[in-house]
Amino acid sequence: MIPKGTVKRIMKENTDMNVSAESVVALVEILQEMVVTTTKIAEENAAKDKRKTLKARDIEQCDAERLRKKVIEVSERTEKVNMLTNEILNVIANELERY
Repeated sequence: MIPKGTVKRIMKENTDMNVSAESVVALVEILQEMVVTTTKIAEENAAKDKRKTLKARDIEQCDAERLRKKVIEVSERTEKVNMLTNEILNVIANELERY
């Protein structure tokens, strides 16, 4: 849906590096997902105000909501990384005890 040519042009305007076709496709997919997610959250914001029209403020409120969700995701990922690190260290310690 989002034109790859436009995305590639914007990418090239903001870097001196070469831009691969794969990177353009990956970014287009991310941007499309962001549009879908933002629209859904904006729709919820408009529905709370009993409106049938999305307004700029509904979109702008999405940033705060998205940031809150990202903070939670990072926290959960950090917790998982810590758990995995502890498990790996336990496995290494057990292996070292065998020798």
